Amino acid sequence: MNNHQALAGVRILDLSGTIASAVAAMLLGDYGAEIIHIKPPTWTASADLPGLAVWHRNKLCTSLDWSTESSIDVVRQLLRGADICVTSDDATIAKLDLDVDALPRLVHLHMPSCVALDAGGLDVDNLLAATSGVALRQGSFEGGAIDLVTPYISYEQGLWAATAAVAALVEREKSGFGQQVVVDGFHGSIVANIATLVMDPTAPSINTAVGPGGPNPPYSSYRCSDGKWVFLGAPTPKFQQAALAVLGIADLWNDPRIDGVFTNLHSPENRGWVRKAFEDAFASQPSDHWLEQLDAADVPVGLVGESKNWLDDPQIRAVGQRQVLTDPRHGEVVMGGLLVDLFGTPAKASSPRRFVALDDLPSWPEQAVPTKQKSPRSGRGPLDGIRVLNLGAMLAGPYAGMLMAELGADVVKVEPRGGDVFRMVGSHYNRGMRSLEVDLRNGIGHESFLRLAGVSDVVIDNYRLGVLGRLAIDYDSLTAVKPDMISVSVTGFGETGPSAYRPAFDPMIQATSGMQRAQGGDSDPVFIGVAVNDVSSGCAAAFAACLALFHRARTGMGQRTATSLAAASVFMQSGELVHYQHCPAPRIGGRDFAGPSKIDRFYPAADGYVRVLANSIDQFVDAGLLQSSALSDEAAIGEISQALQKLSRQDAISLLEAHGITAVPARNISELPADPLVRDAYLTTVRGNTGGDFYVPQRLARFARTERSDTLLTAGAGEHSSELLETAGLSASEIERAITSGAVHQGEPLPGIGGVSYR
Repeated sequence: MNNHQALAGVRILDLSGTIASAVAAMLLGDYGAEIIHIKPPTWTASADLPGLAVWHRNKLCTSLDWSTESSIDVVRQLLRGADICVTSDDATIAKLDLDVDALPRLVHLHMPSCVALDAGGLDVDNLLAATSGVALRQGSFEGGAIDLVTPYISYEQGLWAATAAVAALVEREKSGFGQQVVVDGFHGSIVANIATLVMDPTAPSINTAVGPGGPNPPYSSYRCSDGKWVFLGAPTPKFQQAALAVLGIADLWNDPRIDGVFTNLHSPENRGWVRKAFEDAFASQPSDHWLEQLDAADVPVGLVGESKNWLDDPQIRAVGQRQVLTDPRHGEVVMGGLLVDLFGTPAKASSPRRFVALDDLPSWPEQAVPTKQKSPRSGRGPLDGIRVLNLGAMLAGPYAGMLMAELGADVVKVEPRGGDVFRMVGSHYNRGMRSLEVDLRNGIGHESFLRLAGVSDVVIDNYRLGVLGRLAIDYDSLTAVKPDMISVSVTGFGETGPSAYRPAFDPMIQATSGMQRAQGGDSDPVFIGVAVNDVSSGCAAAFAACLALFHRARTGMGQRTATSLAAASVFMQSGELVHYQHCPAPRIGGRDFAGPSKIDRFYPAADGYVRVLANSIDQFVDAGLLQSSALSDEAAIGEISQALQKLSRQDAISLLEAHGITAVPARNISELPADPLVRDAYLTTVRGNTGGDFYVPQRLARFARTERSDTLLTAGAGEHSSELLETAGLSASEIERAITSGAVHQGEPLPGIGGVSYR
């Protein structure tokens, strides 16, 4: 076995045909797995997107005649030697007559688009966004359903599915058995939008007509005197006060309407006049002036860029996020790099996909039969027995811990005295973790933390570069107490390059990487409501931890790992940043973007919106919604809109489907619990901080043998401090000393989870 890559020796048979499933297999191949991709029986010529040159890197690619038994037998033989099989549709499973019980070591990763959505193919993201509530949650000028131009849900589904698959491999190292793992499109949407799916059923719907800059003026893009836009990333009081001083509007902080309370800056009654004050200030000087002045004041700020330039950014190049491969179909292809860095098992350089004949595929030896007679079952998750210390604050770090908890790890949120400043606004990112409130700058607190680290497996942080060293909890300090420790660091820009030490937040990276400009097109840049880079870097941290845990299970070696918001921004635009000669341009949005064409867009109905996807404009003529297919796009959209506005969503969908047009309702988040399929498969209730029950996401993936069975709750700050220190071997007197000295705080349970997401 080549131990220089985390997944060396792992064999993957990829029989899938969606963006999400292609991405999941790509991620596994990036870290050493051997992958064969065979086009599934549902594959169509329209599936050949530019992104496939990226998503199929490191793969052997072939096709076969699924109507012949001899060809199918080749696939069945490969399955007997595979560690993981990836599928995305039931037709492939039926063709193979796949029996997981007959392949006891196989991890079957099944990734249907959505159990609640009968649509296949590669591009179903916008349909998922409509039916899962994402489209109606996006801020805009007028409100209404917004079509996102980048398939963020599919990318997140792929990343989370890869993470879940590696977690299943970790469990297999103990039990000897594989299992089926299901991560569908709705799971992908939930993981991407976890905060908005915390629902108070008594709360009114969110007003999304807040403008493309989002609801929070200090956390938004502004046009400068030279016509360029800059993004101001000041979500916390520290950054807000510094930004106000630089902008020359410091008196705003003490305005009676704000009164020094940072949340008042974005309250509905204040955000209009507050935004105007920011707009006027930024408009008074060119972008270079504000970039220089705000950066000098250590305020997160960035120039709103274009996606086509992101891979050439000096910082992106410095962290290895630009690579060039010679693809057999397109020639020289520029694409993004790897999502996470594993310093103990660094990945090899990527290789382009290779097209081979079916007869030229390698043969894989069959998997050994497990020594145990019966596969063990557990309701504790595949990572049961793993302890994670989560030093993360704000969003990406805590979310990584929550995802590890969902996979069964015992996760401890290690937070400073007073608690994580973001924990109440972002309580939904902190579910499933116990809490230790400790002052790491205090000698007793520092020693208490290291004692706990000595009985832990993974430490996650999202500190700015250099903070770990100043706190003496860097990797060398951790391995001094736990030699096989695994650490995961999430930074804004990576650990090298000109921007390595700069602060960063998700929407700032949205802006600089071109996401906001791509969505806004020739209109204003759009603040993406999905916390794209935060959630993906949090999930990437969990992915890195699982890769390192799998390697440690096979070798006994821990290692340091890292990812960044910048790397996440490359991954979450992997199909859009790819470039080669004659490469089709990626989709670009516009003002309150409803969709790319008259046959692929949102249309208004009497009670909301429907998302339609047709093959031809003639289908609308046949449905009686359009008099002539020869009308201009604008005229056709107007006529179809006028006709559909007379119908309810359900009646509109029935009419459209009767004429072969795919259509789904655009649903508000608050509508989801009323759908029994969604409520029963994806949601549960917990006590809210208003005294009533809130709906929250339940399982984020389905594991056939080791699915976690309990509900993830949010702990109070320091709620478990004493019991955690006891597990680390501290005596009662040592624990008492830590508490009485102020180094550690023993807190109380949280009365209930917080409500509506801040964005």
